[in-house]
Amino acid sequence: MIWNKSAIDSASVRELARRYDVDLLTASILSRRGITAPESLLYFLETDLRLMRNPFLMSSMVEAVERINAAIESEEKILIFGDRDVDGITATVLLYEALSDLGADVDWMLPEGEEAYGLSSKAIDRAIEAGVRLLVTVDCGVSNIDEVAAAADKGIDTIVVDHHNPPADLPRALAIVNPKLPGYPFRDLCGCAVASKLEWALRFSRSPFFAVDVCLLCARPANETIVVEALRMTNLVETGRLMESFVPGLVPFEKTRLASFVAGDEVLVLDLQGQAKLLERAFPDGLALSLSDIAPLVQQLQPTLAGKSLLRISQASRAGRYSSRAVSEIDTLTHVFRSLVLAKEDARLAPWRTRLDLVTLGTLADLMPLVDENRILVREGLATFRSPERNGLRQIFKRRELLGKRISVSDIAWQIAPLLNSAGRMGEPGTATRVFLSGSAEEADTLVDQLETLDSQRRSMGETAWNLMLDQAKDSLTRTGGRCVLVHDERIQRGITGVMASRLQGYFKAPAIVIAEMGETAVGSIRCNRDRGIADFFSRHGDHFLTYGGHDFAGGFSLERQRLSSFLESFFSQVEELPPAQGEESITIDAEIPLTYLGPQLIRIVDLFEPFGEGNPQLAFLSRGLKVVHCELIGRREPNHLKLLFDAGKTKWPAVYWNAASRFPGEFTIGDTVDIVYRLSRNSFGGGENLQLVVLDLKK
Repeated sequence: MIWNKSAIDSASVRELARRYDVDLLTASILSRRGITAPESLLYFLETDLRLMRNPFLMSSMVEAVERINAAIESEEKILIFGDRDVDGITATVLLYEALSDLGADVDWMLPEGEEAYGLSSKAIDRAIEAGVRLLVTVDCGVSNIDEVAAAADKGIDTIVVDHHNPPADLPRALAIVNPKLPGYPFRDLCGCAVASKLEWALRFSRSPFFAVDVCLLCARPANETIVVEALRMTNLVETGRLMESFVPGLVPFEKTRLASFVAGDEVLVLDLQGQAKLLERAFPDGLALSLSDIAPLVQQLQPTLAGKSLLRISQASRAGRYSSRAVSEIDTLTHVFRSLVLAKEDARLAPWRTRLDLVTLGTLADLMPLVDENRILVREGLATFRSPERNGLRQIFKRRELLGKRISVSDIAWQIAPLLNSAGRMGEPGTATRVFLSGSAEEADTLVDQLETLDSQRRSMGETAWNLMLDQAKDSLTRTGGRCVLVHDERIQRGITGVMASRLQGYFKAPAIVIAEMGETAVGSIRCNRDRGIADFFSRHGDHFLTYGGHDFAGGFSLERQRLSSFLESFFSQVEELPPAQGEESITIDAEIPLTYLGPQLIRIVDLFEPFGEGNPQLAFLSRGLKVVHCELIGRREPNHLKLLFDAGKTKWPAVYWNAASRFPGEFTIGDTVDIVYRLSRNSFGGGENLQLVVLDLKK
């Protein structure tokens, strides 16, 4: 294994540590990971939910909110249609609960049995029979052009709430809410998170600030002029700004651009008396301007800022610290106003926070990168899992012996998400949905029993499929020169193509395609490494498919079974255009830790960078010169792993080294001095919680 530790500029590290008040080790890790832009650092160093991005930045959010509110007011029947995986199930539950709380006549539906993923003509027919007037798709819909058109022809409005890559031609929906469409600054939200954004926007729409055009203004002296900045916003989203410098008495107010910018509106300022004096100096002949002071609200809702100037507030504000451009006084005033509105509307928005457990599950199960606002969402959701309020989750956590413990991303990824996903893979996603919605512990207990039965069937089916696929997978890897794995078989169930593609991708460290042949249709899933996207795959072979879509590194497709041979011929004939196979495995080192610093306090650095997952791998440290003082073979079925004890001078460190039994004692033995690359983790085996090293590689 190759050890990579990139060089970093020490002066830049010191400046990073100074500006953001972090220690040098933290600053060096941030720098080595390329997390140096102020906007990126915000989501690594802050945890405040008020820092989440504004949902109204998404295109069509206002239209979606207004149509749903109209449906609630007129008591129209609303149907939520979700996808059958964890992300789709949690998104369905979230929006069903949210709309129910808001008084909607709402029901939910998921594709069951052998129905295809996403919206279908059968779902439209059932919606018509149920008298549905408004259809809201979650975690699907952006590629369902024909189905949305069919719904429109039958008098059903459709709102698409999705996060999959949008096609060039979008469906004829009333509104499409998708972070991958232009306008929203972060594209990698899961479907459940997009549904959560919609709930926030719906709750905000009940406030007196919804759809209200607000004008903010601040004036300041500058040499012989008065500088005036003004900004307009709607739904807390900036819609325009203006800055002008005025020589006192030179130009009448009504002749300025400012006059038309603020015309007819109440203008909000901080420190009415001071601002009025400056404006009177600029326009001694008078000005038609109605000013209102937000200072009383600041005193009430943010007393720590009361009496401070915008300049003083700016010097201490996070808005300035995490901005890549100079922050003006109007920016500071805008930040203060947004904070006041969020504080004033906190009780109205609060129910939105109670469903972040669902957002966390959807984010982790769908392997969304844990960067940007996903970090705050997941951190908040993980904190609720120690004592989950949902009956179904409590029952699942209890059976997995996780109740009351610190829940990690890996706990969700390995123990919770596969169980929940099994329902959809076995054609019964409604079972998992009802687990979340269960109203009593007894009901939850019965439903989780059903989930575990489905999971057992799914695992048995997966093992059977694995044995069927392995030889074909190896042959295809050879045929493609190590570039890709492709398997197809009529004995593979369509519900497990995704999980099997993920397993093959992890096993062979190469993109993997699994195709299930069934009836007249073949259905496939593709999974790729983070450094190899799938866009080229679909652009190159899309003509063969009936449907296709997905994310940058995971997707699905279907095709007529009679076209499978021509697709395979086309795929293998163009395989050399895929990226070449990777060479020797390598590991990226975040920091080298001298033995004198290898102590329990290092866990604080690890905690700062959590949650770990896609886009934010666990920290990997390097330490040199540890002595092996103990080593034994461990393993439940076979002793494939090593349990070690290292002498690091001041501290003796317990460690585990997975799948390394073959290296002991041939490559190293007790008494040897070694260099190791490792992770620092908590071991809660046996009920306690102790620190241990997880060895990734070792050199004598």
